Amino acid sequence: MKTKLNKQFPAVGAGSVKWFCAALYLMAGFSLSACSDDDDEGSGDGIAAQQPPKVTDVGIQFPVTQYSESSYDMETYTYADGRITGGYDNDGTRFSVSYTPLVLTETDDDGSSSGSFRNIKVNSSGFMTYAEFSANGSDSYDGNWYENGSITWTYDAEGHLIGERGNITESSDGPYSWTSTYTWENGNLMMAEYRDDEYGEVYRYVCTFSYGNNQWNNSGVFPTHMIEVSGFEMPILFYAGLMGRPTQNIPVSITTRNYTGDTETYSETYTTAAVNYNPDTSISSIVISSSYGYSPTYRFGYAAYPINMSSYSAATAMQKGKAVRAMKKARRTMK
Repeated sequence: MKTKLNKQFPAVGAGSVKWFCAALYLMAGFSLSACSDDDDEGSGDGIAAQQPPKVTDVGIQFPVTQYSESSYDMETYTYADGRITGGYDNDGTRFSVSYTPLVLTETDDDGSSSGSFRNIKVNSSGFMTYAEFSANGSDSYDGNWYENGSITWTYDAEGHLIGERGNITESSDGPYSWTSTYTWENGNLMMAEYRDDEYGEVYRYVCTFSYGNNQWNNSGVFPTHMIEVSGFEMPILFYAGLMGRPTQNIPVSITTRNYTGDTETYSETYTTAAVNYNPDTSISSIVISSSYGYSPTYRFGYAAYPINMSSYSAATAMQKGKAVRAMKKARRTMK
């Protein structure tokens, strides 16, 4: 289950850069919420997790049962008594969630790869503060491969994710580490960064968010760029309620910047063109435009308002890499 790292990120025009996200310093003028007592639980401390939290207890007003970033790519999540129990995507990859203790497993449809988060610890709100990760599989690119390591997360006093640190050893490239940092203000994410240092070269990906006059209320979805800053770009972790609270509002615009060392190598601005709501005020879709003409529509399904599958192309979906394989380090997409 190579980390979601071989995931094909959205194209951004001719010669587009495949990107992921970077961390460490905080933008001047953005106040990071004061650290709470939960912050020291990010180094392996915390409570041994027995089950995920109820999603409505962590700011997700309506449990998201389907999430799509494109016209051919969708994940589906299942719940019981308000807690996530598993899911799958339309490539056939399965996500299973077992309780007592809490274990999350991702398995490829043909059995070629699998991986899991085990020895999970959480804070008093049920947010993950520590997990050990392992994966293995076989493919034509790397042959037989494996990955293993550990990840820690920290949160602010309001329950927002503010830090992630991971260390993984993989058979093809050896060990590597990354850090992700999230900066919040008034309940909204203002900046997110990813950073890794491989072969003496520092790579950073920086996302900044603006909210205008906060015209779009967030019923409990996570900005896609927030998810992709994580070294484990797995929406299910966020929609399971394990990665802290979502933003209070939907961003009006997001600017992304890639850096190698101190040199900016690429930038792009995304603008929210529309936020569409269901009758119960849950968000059905977010329409995006970008400075390079890439205009995705992020769709969200619920028990009462499922996504219309008739618009999805199974043939196109099968052209994508396996979701389990997609857990590989994002830097890989830059090479």
